[in-house]
Amino acid sequence: MSLTAPLAAAQSERIIDALAQATDEAMGLGVFGSPTFVVDGEVFWGDDRLEDALLWAEGK
Repeated sequence: MSLTAPLAAAQSERIIDALAQATDEAMGLGVFGSPTFVVDGEVFWGDDRLEDALLWAEGK
């Protein structure tokens, strides 16, 4: 399997712009690491917080 096409796509202007936009949005939400989950404006950070994020989404 050649990696030429995926690497070229990752370096395209469209992907670079999308990454910059996603990064700006994440910073605006207070994201500082991964994984981060944002549910109804509430930020949950870390894989050990997934259950909390799901409960929050369910309104519990």
